[in-house]
Amino acid sequence: MLKLFLFLNFLTIQINAFSQCIEREKITYGGDWHSGYVDVCPTYEFAYGGDTSKNWNFLDDPIDITQVAKMVMTVKNYVEQKIKSYAGETFYSRVKFNSVEIAYPQDIKKFIDSGRQDDFKKTCAAKFYFYYDFMPDSLMPYHMGIAVDTHGKIISPFEFPSKAEYKPIDTNYSYCKLLDIARKVKSDIEPIKEIQFQYNDKGKHFYWLIMQEIKNEKEGLNYFYEVEIDAANLTKTKLIKTKTFIVY
Repeated sequence: MLKLFLFLNFLTIQINAFSQCIEREKITYGGDWHSGYVDVCPTYEFAYGGDTSKNWNFLDDPIDITQVAKMVMTVKNYVEQKIKSYAGETFYSRVKFNSVEIAYPQDIKKFIDSGRQDDFKKTCAAKFYFYYDFMPDSLMPYHMGIAVDTHGKIISPFEFPSKAEYKPIDTNYSYCKLLDIARKVKSDIEPIKEIQFQYNDKGKHFYWLIMQEIKNEKEGLNYFYEVEIDAANLTKTKLIKTKTFIVY
């Protein structure tokens, strides 16, 4: 009971820590899980603690991964070893498995008959698509997707740095501190739309992205600012003026 109390107290302190300077819903995510490798295929999603029913669903929560353990665990272990050997132990210590989609082209009729409106195709680029998060903290995930073909070969590029390129995250930050840094770069950066954690593949580094909410939004061309803060060195910043076209 004491452990539960301490945990809830810690959670309350953590929530208050960022709610004083930014709303929780504005702390979003970075990376991309929309790959195209299995998007048009009939797939089921599996995760730890998922639905244990033998009647697999098409739209709802993930299915318990233990139902396909024999098929997927060897591949999962292989993928995770590849991530670890490529990016190193320090990086891998912050990687969290989320779920895996498995293509079942033989079940295409079941998916169509279920009423799904997707334009399903029998040919899938991948057999497995693994969803992982790199976590700089407990609130902010950086999404990483790994596609594996029917032969057990990884066919998607790694969108994270190699062991030689990875620079450990400077953990001496808070979301309030990131906002203070952004204000020094651009004094009128507020109101803030969201904070993301992103990866620059060209520069091989992670960064915090502070996005300004569009002021006086109008139909047509709109401008707003973004501040990039190097996640490994919080003193390195970059101001970007961005444009977007809005149609009502």
